[in-house]
Amino acid sequence: MKQSLIASLERTICCRARSRSLGPGDALRLFDKLLRQLRPRPGSATAFNHLLDAVARGSNDGAARAVSLFGRMAGAGAAVPDACTYSILIASCCRAGLVDLAFSPLATALKAGLRLGANSFTPLLRGLCRERRVAEAVDVARRMMPELGCAPDAFSHSAILKGLCDDGRSLEALELLRTLARNRDEIGVVAYTIVIGGLFKEDKVEEAVKLFDEMRNQAVSPNVMTYFSIIDKLCKVGSVDKAKGVLQRMVAEGVAPNCTVYTSLINGYAISGQWKGAVMMFKEMIGKGIKPHVITYNSLIRALCKHRKCSEARKVFDYLIKSGEKIDVTTYGILLHGYAFHGSLADVQNILEMMLRNGIAPNEYVFASLLFAYAVHGSADEAMLVITDMRKQGFNLNVVHYGTIINVLCKAGRMEDAMSQFNQMIHGGVRPNCMAYAFLVQGFCTCGNWKKAKELVFDMIQRGVHPEAKRFTLVIRNLCSEGRLEESQKLFNLFVSVGGKPDIVMYGTLIDGCCLSRKMEEAMALFDAFVSSGFKPNSVIYGALINGYFKIGRIDDALSLFREMLSKEIKPNVVSYGIILDGLFKAGRTTAALEQYHKMIDSGVKLDFIIYNTILGGLCKNNFAGQALVIFQELLSMNFHLEILTYYIMIDGLLRAGKRKEAKDVFAAISTNGLEPDAGIYRLMITALIEDGLLEEADELFLSMENNGHAADSRMLNDIVRISLEKGEVLKAATYLLKIDEKNFSLHSSTTQALVSLFSDGKHEEQKKLLPEKYHYLAKTE
Repeated sequence: MKQSLIASLERTICCRARSRSLGPGDALRLFDKLLRQLRPRPGSATAFNHLLDAVARGSNDGAARAVSLFGRMAGAGAAVPDACTYSILIASCCRAGLVDLAFSPLATALKAGLRLGANSFTPLLRGLCRERRVAEAVDVARRMMPELGCAPDAFSHSAILKGLCDDGRSLEALELLRTLARNRDEIGVVAYTIVIGGLFKEDKVEEAVKLFDEMRNQAVSPNVMTYFSIIDKLCKVGSVDKAKGVLQRMVAEGVAPNCTVYTSLINGYAISGQWKGAVMMFKEMIGKGIKPHVITYNSLIRALCKHRKCSEARKVFDYLIKSGEKIDVTTYGILLHGYAFHGSLADVQNILEMMLRNGIAPNEYVFASLLFAYAVHGSADEAMLVITDMRKQGFNLNVVHYGTIINVLCKAGRMEDAMSQFNQMIHGGVRPNCMAYAFLVQGFCTCGNWKKAKELVFDMIQRGVHPEAKRFTLVIRNLCSEGRLEESQKLFNLFVSVGGKPDIVMYGTLIDGCCLSRKMEEAMALFDAFVSSGFKPNSVIYGALINGYFKIGRIDDALSLFREMLSKEIKPNVVSYGIILDGLFKAGRTTAALEQYHKMIDSGVKLDFIIYNTILGGLCKNNFAGQALVIFQELLSMNFHLEILTYYIMIDGLLRAGKRKEAKDVFAAISTNGLEPDAGIYRLMITALIEDGLLEEADELFLSMENNGHAADSRMLNDIVRISLEKGEVLKAATYLLKIDEKNFSLHSSTTQALVSLFSDGKHEEQKKLLPEKYHYLAKTE
């Protein structure tokens, strides 16, 4: 009867272990029950092994409990431990990080004459490798196991290879793997995948790809993880096209890519700036019935937002919502940040409202994006509310948050509030950086409070904040753009006096500011100080000085500097040449400008459309429209990429030169070269047709413009009315005056004067009555 009960209990234990329903609590209870039943006769080791394994895996102190139960079992003689028993003890010790203790059951098993298999050694190998004791693991696998008649299997080899790779020794792992392959030892796809991953981790891309190709020669078929390792790394190093090739090979060899593989490719295309490729991968995985993870959606939304494709990102976001996937704050945050970064404040607020409606609370990332969005729009009050909400919800503000709110307050002229935030930052234990100080200094300079700006710079030094040249350069640039050259110069001198080291960019910024303000003596004095400090001037600084001399009409001085620049073997860039050409053309020195143009071509400088616009515009304004047309036609014959502005310059120049036919030919070339006329070009052509008395053609072109989606602006309509009146085409003027009224445009002074002249000339009396009634009052101003 008792034997029957014991057998039933052992069967129950085995069945529950196989069904994985044996937890550590039940295992302890069943252990005590089985131990009581077996006394004094020993039972089966199998049941006890299941109980030991369940206890060992079930809790943090599983190893200690398993050893304790083993002691009770052995002490009571309840069962004779077998190889499996000792393997469980070895594995439990290793899982608990007690690798040295694992050698004790190993030694006991060997002393008892038990033959242990490779699966008994694999946990020990893994444990040693986890503790960076790779040399000991290699010794166990390569010496101890063979001596004991136990050949390492694929799992043992994989444990050693992983240990080497984790220890940063992927090349040793590669050599070992190749040795195993030559010896035809038992290895599998997992081993190759581990080593490939290790090589990639150490940026040994070439070796990893080579090993990937070697797998075929060893008749080892890559699995999904192998392909993923290759694709993921290639994407991260920017070789997304190669990664796509690996995907194609993967599919061709019958291995189905999963969501993780496609997510990696989407990230790869995003990193390389190919957002269309990211969308293509997303559509491909959808087409294959692979359900994207939320992480996949996040990757694609982030990529689209980064490339200013927020409307497309919103479509993906909406698709995600329809898919039924649960969206968390991360997804909302990515889209909201995209809208914030690109200035779409209305969309930012829309996403925030949707998020709150769905019960999702903003995190720090969302708050930071909101703060940035309001700051970009100069919405100081709203930005302050975000800061208040962050404090209420327990978020700790960092120096970036404080810098953002200080910046927006300074730009709004709210210096008292900005200083309040600055003081809160200090009292809150947040150390201000140079950027925060720079915002405040610029704010006080703009408000005319140089004394406070100076105090802040000294305060910055006292607090041990290093004065960064790039931050102060930005302040100097902004002050120069506001016309505050005096404050810029004071700040520069103060920066130097407190130990700041001006760099070439700071010098260049202030020199450019002096030049733009036509203060060439100050600019040259700075330039001399710059050179005396050991800096070598570049084409940008020379360009600023040359441009400054051109602006004040000192052409010879500008050309002298240009020659000095060349004598110092400073190669002009395309911007420098543009400054020279623009200055010469504006000074009326067309011949000299053309000579410089030909020198540019001979020197091999690659000209862009901006330079050509300068050349063509300069020739036209100096009554060389014919020569401009020759160069323009050469560009067309070369299939040179021209912007619509170039066509505007040519048409305007040709019309001014009376070359109507040539202007029409250039107009016709616009559509031939795949471009569309803009409103400015339509205005030039329509007014020219009216001047030539071709009224029907003018109306047809106006209608064509509207059909092509271009609306007439105030300048166009005023020009048409004025020219029509000057030509005596009162009926035509009346038609377009009605259009001005419909659009609520104002009359330009020249148009009003033309109407006054019409009413005072004593002609066209009947036609005058056709003008809109509201303009008849002008007859009384005669």
